[in-house]
Amino acid sequence: MAAVGTPYDDRPFLAVPGMVEERVDRHPHRRAVSFRGRSLTYRELDDLANGVAAALAGRGVRRGDVVPVLLADGLELPVVDLALMKLGAAFVPVDPGWPADRLHASLRVVRPRLAVVRGTGPRPDTGDVPCLPVDLDEITPTRRRPGVPIGPADLIYGIFTSGTTGTPKCALNRHDGIANRLRFMTRHFAATGDEVVLQNSRHTFDSSVWQMFWPLTTGGRTVVPVEGGFLDVERTVRTIADETVTMTDFVPSVLGALVSVLDRDPAARRAVASLRNVIVGGEEIDPWAVHRLVELVPGVAVTNGYGPTEASIGMIFHTVARGDGDVIPIGRPIDNCHAAVVDDELRPLPPGETGEIVIGGVCLGEGYLGAAARTAEVFVPNPLPGIPGARLYRTGDLGRIAPDGRLHFAGRRDHQLKVNGVRIEAGEIETAATRLAGVRQAKVLLAREHRGRSLALFLAADPEVTEPQVRAHLRRLLPRTHVPRHVVVRDALPLTGNGKVDRQALEAWLDRTLADRTRPSAAPAEARPLPERVLGVFRTVLGRPDLDPDTDFLDAGGDSLQALDVVTALGADQSLRVGVQDLFTHRSAARLARALAVRLRAADPTETEDELVERDAKIPADLPVRPVGRRRAPRTVLVTGATGFVGARLVHELLATTDVRVLCLARAADDAEATARVVRALAERGLWRPGHDLRLHGYAADLGRPALGLTPQAWDRLAHDCDLVLHAGALVNFLFDYRAHRAANVLGTAELLRLCLTGRPKPLHHVSTLGVLDSEAARHPQPLPETYDPALAVPPTSGYSRSKWVAERYLDDARRRGATITVLRLGEVMPAADDGHPNPRALTHLLLAACHRLRMRPDAPVRSDWTPVDWAARRIVATVVDPRQWGGTLHVLHPVSVDFTDLPLGGADALPRVSCGRFLAGLREAAGEGDRDAAVLLALFPPGAGADEERLRAVFATLLTDNPRLFRRDGCAELERRRGFTDHRLGPSVGAYRAWLGEHEGREADRLLLPAGPG
Repeated sequence: MAAVGTPYDDRPFLAVPGMVEERVDRHPHRRAVSFRGRSLTYRELDDLANGVAAALAGRGVRRGDVVPVLLADGLELPVVDLALMKLGAAFVPVDPGWPADRLHASLRVVRPRLAVVRGTGPRPDTGDVPCLPVDLDEITPTRRRPGVPIGPADLIYGIFTSGTTGTPKCALNRHDGIANRLRFMTRHFAATGDEVVLQNSRHTFDSSVWQMFWPLTTGGRTVVPVEGGFLDVERTVRTIADETVTMTDFVPSVLGALVSVLDRDPAARRAVASLRNVIVGGEEIDPWAVHRLVELVPGVAVTNGYGPTEASIGMIFHTVARGDGDVIPIGRPIDNCHAAVVDDELRPLPPGETGEIVIGGVCLGEGYLGAAARTAEVFVPNPLPGIPGARLYRTGDLGRIAPDGRLHFAGRRDHQLKVNGVRIEAGEIETAATRLAGVRQAKVLLAREHRGRSLALFLAADPEVTEPQVRAHLRRLLPRTHVPRHVVVRDALPLTGNGKVDRQALEAWLDRTLADRTRPSAAPAEARPLPERVLGVFRTVLGRPDLDPDTDFLDAGGDSLQALDVVTALGADQSLRVGVQDLFTHRSAARLARALAVRLRAADPTETEDELVERDAKIPADLPVRPVGRRRAPRTVLVTGATGFVGARLVHELLATTDVRVLCLARAADDAEATARVVRALAERGLWRPGHDLRLHGYAADLGRPALGLTPQAWDRLAHDCDLVLHAGALVNFLFDYRAHRAANVLGTAELLRLCLTGRPKPLHHVSTLGVLDSEAARHPQPLPETYDPALAVPPTSGYSRSKWVAERYLDDARRRGATITVLRLGEVMPAADDGHPNPRALTHLLLAACHRLRMRPDAPVRSDWTPVDWAARRIVATVVDPRQWGGTLHVLHPVSVDFTDLPLGGADALPRVSCGRFLAGLREAAGEGDRDAAVLLALFPPGAGADEERLRAVFATLLTDNPRLFRRDGCAELERRRGFTDHRLGPSVGAYRAWLGEHEGREADRLLLPAGPG
């Protein structure tokens, strides 16, 4: 019979939590898990897991329960999973970033008693499912007590796979299967306890389970990656080097990308030299990439792993040998596991014949949660005497057994697909596509291109259905990995004689089209101009022969792997210095070509602004980045920008509502003058109160100077005294370019980070602007979340916003390395209800004051948020005093969109609407009479503007950004709920500002062309 396997052994059963606890007792002080530079010892891990287990038990979690874990990364992930294992409950990894429909469908499948969510930052909408928030620094460590007895058949975890009906399936696995797999790995890889394993699979994939917990059963260490990091090959290389990783896992497509990097970069090869074992799984192996990896990284061994989600991760292994050539088997079953190749009637086939792979033994899972019928379809009675156990699992994979007894993979029996290691049911995508109005029929195929795979979606639809419409619809319903790269909309799909969709015709069309798209140009690359070469690479990699040179790479469907393909192809020309970050900075072929052309001009050594920006955005390699230790509410807060519009209100809020001591940096001759400037700024706004001077002290400083202009003694004193830095200072002048803003806003931020890392590490709260992402947000069909990576954004055009964008990227780099940094992006900050005093340099004030003085308003909508400064300060200070809020990003903006040209600011009489041309003529007249505010506003309009009313309306419409429409504020809303903030009425703020305008008419025209101070 064509079956292979190994017999059961008689070793006593020990569940995974017991294996981990053995190592805790042997090596309590050894590092167990690491994340972003912070580690837990085995004892700390165990105590924290015990603490979480106690909290879960207190909420009613019991043995046999199935509990969704809505965590994406962090040290909380292994702590929570281990806690559930100790209780005999099964954990189910759920991505909090899934679309709402998918998330809710998954929770309906589980029907849990409660779900575990992160204790800080925005929380996903779990409907009526109760949540237990978990924050590492809020867990009460608890020493181990007698635990719940766990048997071999108890559930350990569930993993969601997609379903043909559009409903996800949750495949459940048992303790005996995972314990068997981990014991086998310890023997197979001759574990010594020195293993450092990088969890290089998405946490919702079953392979992440062994990566997280196997090293904890050997005395080794687990490295938890930043969310989404496994697709960022360059970050993976850095992590391997920083953590001295010895073992990890790759899907073949990502491995191919890694090999491309190693092939061209000797430094990258040195960085991964610590690797000793790599497991490849998730889809069919790429022989070229595997053999090349072994050549490039001496001493590394590669294992081909195979196994479905329904069967305890991988249960067939093969150590790749040079002699395998281009035909690499998936291998033989591991201990206590079995496989056979059968026909449709489950009859075994002889060696060499191709049939369906069925598996059995201790690896088999329990089936699908709450889906008995689905389970019965694939978990079938076992008719094979050579395989122990009552059931077999029908994998749906085709294979054959070679004469040497090794299994070889031969494709899928059905139309289930695997792309980049993600198992995808074509039916789920087809079901989602047909929910779009006008779509009548949908068919998904696998497209093979370059060395990777992608999805192609064919639709029969009404003429008004467009490709962008389809993509936007699917992004709302499906995970990013399920959205097809190729979308083809037709009037009708080809049919076979019996009326079914002709898949062969679609496959033939797809093959022809991809071949045409990837056919190289007849002209040698070096003979073509650089813009043409770059555009040719974009078109080839993206498979878009008609791609416009100005089309955004990501908008065209590009992803991280394709970005690597682009820079690899361009890097073949040794004269080009190009990296993935260059592509994400210059995201169209035209922009990237221009940037590369500048680098090629050897006669012009001047550093371009883009090059300067990229250099500024990276923290120095020798910066001693360390995370904050025990988080405690601060007693002393250092504030920058304390004399400014937002900063003064922050100082007032800290002094009036907390008992913290406030230290302020201000430009001055000495500390006494610095203190006086801050007091004067608060007094002018009516914010100074008797007794505040006992807790306020100023320091003479300048954000634009090295070491902030502080003396060494003052630097050391601040580094010792302050517990947290609230950075609200900036140079703000929308007529200045990036280089003018750089010293204060970028280099000054870098100096503040250095101050935070001097001596005892301190958290940094960075007040930024939504302007860092407004260009990017305008390009997205959905509002941008607070977690959106600024490195992926279109660079802002204004010098101020670009400088804040670079500062955010600099801090994000530090945050990835472990620094505790909170980013607070503000919208349009407006006057407070208690005084109506505006920010005299804000564009909003310039526009509204001009309307008030000219007694007219332009006939054009100018929309944004109206965020009162006291409203914003209340929320910012709430994040300062609550350590649970540290380390995230919040969009601090009022949720209501306001038309600034439609506000009741005219007093008793409404200001009349006039054409945009008439309003602009009024501005010119006022500027000619010496109105500097009007001159500044005029500078925002293109030269010669005035003849075309529609063009002028478009310019007015872009003066501000409609932030409530473009940005999500989930974390801010959660903070409001937690703190009980209900102050959302805008009437008092608008009324106070209207009164201020009436009192100060004609007094505000002298200072707007001067830069705001960066102190």
